[in-house]
Amino acid sequence: MDTMSNQPKETYIWDNGYSYPTEQEHIMIFVCSCVESVALALGEKPSAIYERMNNVGLIHDYIIACYDTLHTESRENVTADVVETLKYWERRKE
Repeated sequence: MDTMSNQPKETYIWDNGYSYPTEQEHIMIFVCSCVESVALALGEKPSAIYERMNNVGLIHDYIIACYDTLHTESRENVTADVVETLKYWERRKE
């Protein structure tokens, strides 16, 4: 219990001997969340969105390359931006 607020103290997996996620793990978690949120926004399966993103190089050349900026934005803004960028890169590749 947190004695100041009489609320249970939050615990995290790293409190039980696990280590904090590395920067690379944070980036991969962010990439996964981008794939999932774009899939939800477009009504497609995450695996299909991953393939579309991978085919145009969006994951490495945009999401990972721009992680420092993208991860500071709201989920809604990131999703809208990645959807727009995916569609643009797909048209450009044709």
